[in-house]
Amino acid sequence: MDAETSLSEDDLRGIVWQVWTAYLHCEPEIEPSPEPMPDTAEVTASIGLAGAWNGLAVMRCGLPAAGQIAGAMLDVDPAGASADDCIDALGELVNILAGNVKSLLPKPSHLSLPQVVMGRAKVVWPGTTPVLTLRVTLNAEPTVLGILCQEEKRL
Repeated sequence: MDAETSLSEDDLRGIVWQVWTAYLHCEPEIEPSPEPMPDTAEVTASIGLAGAWNGLAVMRCGLPAAGQIAGAMLDVDPAGASADDCIDALGELVNILAGNVKSLLPKPSHLSLPQVVMGRAKVVWPGTTPVLTLRVTLNAEPTVLGILCQEEKRL
């Protein structure tokens, strides 16, 4: 079974709306991403999903968006959010999002620990294909969310 049969764009939109309103205290602007998942960003947070379905939940944004997220989650000034604040907030946010995604995937399913990369690094996941990509805006700062499916290995 693939994620497309278990997880729809509407499902992901609902998860994002619930998480953004509960944890970031705002209603997000959500739209399908007009572009594929970018391969570079100033901040990249990801978490692996493994089990009956294998893939990743990925969140990518610029430093201003990371500051907005850290400010909302940690009750700090977004402009003064430290790198550690941003890493903590984005790691936790991608963990919450992935946990909700996991609940809609085939069982059994497990999550890895989140990984957050700061700096304009080219972070790629070989052997994956994007399944869903959304652009979410918080206070005019965009974040791209993606669900990537691990391609089956064939011998």
